[in-house]
Amino acid sequence: MKYRNIILSAGLGLALIILSVSPVFSGNSFSDFFSQTKICFPHIAISDGWGTEIAVINPTAKTVSGTLTFFDKAGNQLGTAVPITLNVNGRYQATVETAFAGRGNIEYMIFTAPVFGLKGYTKFYDGQTRASIVASSPQTSGIFSKIEKNGWTGIAFVNTSDEDATVTLTAYNDAGTAVATAPMTVKAGEKKVKTATEFFAPQPITAATYIRFSSDQGIVGFFLNGTNNLTKLDGSKAL
Repeated sequence: MKYRNIILSAGLGLALIILSVSPVFSGNSFSDFFSQTKICFPHIAISDGWGTEIAVINPTAKTVSGTLTFFDKAGNQLGTAVPITLNVNGRYQATVETAFAGRGNIEYMIFTAPVFGLKGYTKFYDGQTRASIVASSPQTSGIFSKIEKNGWTGIAFVNTSDEDATVTLTAYNDAGTAVATAPMTVKAGEKKVKTATEFFAPQPITAATYIRFSSDQGIVGFFLNGTNNLTKLDGSKAL
């Protein structure tokens, strides 16, 4: 019994050490638990008069060296990754269309570094409208907190893993009743974008006020609410 307790204590101590020093875990792949942390900038707009600014902040107590990688909508890497070093409490900012010109149609970007806790955002804008979305790590569930009734709601998923993700969307009303459910697949590396109405079609969601998702792989989700003439635009990552 004494040796059993020693073994159990040692195992618990090792688990606590791993949890305290390892990067964030995303998806169901156990190897991902020991991989580099990734934060995703899920929307980049650099055509038709739009521009995008991104920033990464290192709030940790160590200098961090990582890479910024660029992808198209199908998950194909665009060009070589860019190395970035962030000092303790350091910040990196770039205008995508000038700093990373010539890479083609960038749909999303990923910054990877062997540390937990990096922060960032992507801000996109044209002559009259702008919106910002927090860069985030993949998650297996989340909430899109509002469906716009006087315009439109767009929803996007980015599957940053190397496995296809099975995703279920459920729309709820204010009373907490499920109004509609929509299963789908987001392929490895894919960015999938539709309006909320299109995701659930032909099921009506006029009575719904928010949407939840669940996934068997870690994915990044965000939504945008806008007016039809794009004079107002706001967005958020999945909560």
